[in-house]
Amino acid sequence: MVEGAYKDKYSFIGEWYDNQASLIRRYNVFYYPTDDTVEMYDLKTRKTFVRRVKVNGITLDKFYIGCTLYILGRLIKIVDFACEDTRKKLHKDMQVTFAMIKPLPTNIAGKILTHFYNHGLRISRMKKARLTAEDINVIYRAQANDATFPFLLEYLTGQLVYGMELVGKDAVSACIQCLGDRDPLKAAPGTIRALYGTDPVRNCVHASSSADAALVDTEYFFPPPPLRSSRLRLTATLSNCTLCIVKPHAVREGKLGAALEAIHDAGFNVTALNMIVVENVNAAEFYEVYKGIVPEYKGMVEELASGPCVAMELQIQNKTLNTAVEFRKLVGPSDPEIARLLRPHTLRAKLGNTKVQNAIHCSDLAEDGLLEVEYFFKILDL
Repeated sequence: MVEGAYKDKYSFIGEWYDNQASLIRRYNVFYYPTDDTVEMYDLKTRKTFVRRVKVNGITLDKFYIGCTLYILGRLIKIVDFACEDTRKKLHKDMQVTFAMIKPLPTNIAGKILTHFYNHGLRISRMKKARLTAEDINVIYRAQANDATFPFLLEYLTGQLVYGMELVGKDAVSACIQCLGDRDPLKAAPGTIRALYGTDPVRNCVHASSSADAALVDTEYFFPPPPLRSSRLRLTATLSNCTLCIVKPHAVREGKLGAALEAIHDAGFNVTALNMIVVENVNAAEFYEVYKGIVPEYKGMVEELASGPCVAMELQIQNKTLNTAVEFRKLVGPSDPEIARLLRPHTLRAKLGNTKVQNAIHCSDLAEDGLLEVEYFFKILDL
């Protein structure tokens, strides 16, 4: 049952990993733009699996090859178009590319993320990792014979970088255009490398040169679960740290870059970062302490599970201070309206919308900081 993308329907192939059965189940996932509804058809049993239903937060722009959608309690990964009509209509608009921010101050990394967002490139996957020589040889395989390669190898080995999957219209060429010439001195004014680069090695960002290269790069930088413990692991230190979550609405609204800038300017280091889709059951478990106490509990759970969020381990640069206590001061009151009145320089005052969509989660108690980092960077990563 593979139907065309008529004016009222788009068709995709989706996969769900069934933990209990230890196997991957495949579906036709149909999206109806007229009313933002979703329908799923089991390809093995040849039966309707999910009848046409509206799923909160799912719109056409959320569909691209490689994305993960939270549909009625299941994380469905979209792996292909199910018909040529859908492919022709969406392929260019939903192209994927890979970019890697080289070692830079966190505030500059934030400015680069905002630059991408303003040029129509949204982040669909992201994490901070430490590069080995082997990683560099894979990521820079196309430049292995360039005169700059030995210098790149020396510059990047053992360093922390941000790897990203970017999605947008003609994403490969759009990203390259955003970056400008590899030599910052030759890059067009206003491009990322002209603004923040210094030379062809320290030129801020590496990007894939083609759609095929992007596929190889993203699969390498974001390995499947069996390889996560051995390749480009998350970098959490679990020492004098606290957890920061940039909530899904803020990620969608392009506020991640501004959050990183503010975190850096306030004297915190981002020692680990991972973009993650939190399942509803995990969001409920994480926020359980607020159940029956905070009226917004249900909304908080739904918001955290509504799409990709960005979890960060933070450490304060002043080692005499407690990271969790100081970060809580920076985040501000839970209600952004109150924050704007009483503490206008806080993160929620600047980035929040409502008490539920208040942009940033932080640990309430000093002793919770480490526990929450462990939950996001150890338990959920498993």
